[in-house]
Amino acid sequence: MTTPSAPAALDTRREKERAKYVALAAKSGSTYGSTNHGKLAVPIIQKFKPRFVVDFAFPDADLVRPMHSTALHAGVADVVTSFDALEHLLPEDVDAVLAEMRRVAKPRGYFVLSISTRPSKTTVAGEGLHPTVRPLDWWLDRIGRVGTVTNPRAERRFIVGRFQSDGGCCGA
Repeated sequence: MTTPSAPAALDTRREKERAKYVALAAKSGSTYGSTNHGKLAVPIIQKFKPRFVVDFAFPDADLVRPMHSTALHAGVADVVTSFDALEHLLPEDVDAVLAEMRRVAKPRGYFVLSISTRPSKTTVAGEGLHPTVRPLDWWLDRIGRVGTVTNPRAERRFIVGRFQSDGGCCGA
């Protein structure tokens, strides 16, 4: 018997996580995902006077792709945002997604993120929706590999900062 390769195993785990959301969407009367977690970040984002904002994990996006492989051109976004999405990644995908965010941002572009550091109250088949429940310091360390956090608790919930200009990124 052979074991699946690491990429195939990771793809299988990604699909298992995705299936949870498909199951939630199929539930009659489900309102999961209807909350606008980024609404309170709008004034923060407006202060940067962006011409182009990229929101990772926006359900009505013009381009729907995996967060670690967006197909966007490099250096296009003045601000990259992600609200209540990064904790839904598998731990193995976090660095790749942060690297992708850095890649699509302009040099020294801004980021505004919200990340839950606690388990999801919503479950599917007994499993929570946050595979990457980690303390804030863990997230700040990861984000620090691609940028500089200038405010880890803006409006008590947002991590704000600027990406590195050299394109340097994520270590293991």
